[in-house]
Amino acid sequence: MINLKPSEDIVPMSEFRNNLSDCAARARRSGRPLLLTQNGRASYVFMDLAAFEELRDKLDKMEAYEDLLAAEGEADRGEVVSLEDFEKEIRERRAHEDRKAKSKTNRIRAAV
Repeated sequence: MINLKPSEDIVPMSEFRNNLSDCAARARRSGRPLLLTQNGRASYVFMDLAAFEELRDKLDKMEAYEDLLAAEGEADRGEVVSLEDFEKEIRERRAHEDRKAKSKTNRIRAAV
């Protein structure tokens, strides 16, 4: 969770432009993003790369967890496919993709 301290982390865009180095150091040091305002309204978020990467990792984990929950729901409802049917579908898709690639190669050769 991103903690935002309004007394420290809300910065007008003009202050941000005039003190970019200081603002960048503050975001890096605190690990918190800066909320940049324009005309008194929140407009942008500025954050340290390490904080952004941590946030992205957390979002990726949440998305994976949501996928697992959805899969569990499908399984609970009996919406499952046998391994044999799954393997057959994969083979069919690969064969289709191979045919498309071969057709594209032939068209390129014909054009040359």
